[in-house]
Amino acid sequence: MKYYPIAPGNSWEYRLKDGTVYTNKILHVEGNLVTMQNSTLPEPALVRIEEGSMFLELMGKDNFQLWLKDDLSAGESWDAAFTANGLSSVLHITVKETGISKEVEGNVYEQVVMLEAESKINMNGNLISMQYFTQYYYAAGTGLILTTSSAGDYHGLIACTLQ
Repeated sequence: MKYYPIAPGNSWEYRLKDGTVYTNKILHVEGNLVTMQNSTLPEPALVRIEEGSMFLELMGKDNFQLWLKDDLSAGESWDAAFTANGLSSVLHITVKETGISKEVEGNVYEQVVMLEAESKINMNGNLISMQYFTQYYYAAGTGLILTTSSAGDYHGLIACTLQ
């Protein structure tokens, strides 16, 4: 994947706004299935890779939803559907920027794309915005370098190991 290098042993270390550090690591790659471990979660997660697209197992076993693609154009969008706390929910993901530079934790990354996810819930068949937006910055050849949100969240890449 252009924006998320896939190989066993690849890992990314992030610092939160409060100074807490966590790690995402690729444990196994078997065919098009990737097993990843986030150090804050008890169980690993599955990711499926198909023809330059990454599908996350989003909030439920076998609920693979499109998350990231190698070929992105500004303005492009898609929905990732899931159920959380009994509520049918959607992340409406929009490619906001492509080919930008971004400084994170003192490092400058080139060829960055920024995706913004708007959280929505389904109420009686109508999608209602929660007015909560999350920004994901991915650098070509590196992976996820920064996550921010309208609530003030911050997850900045401080180190990565790529095989």
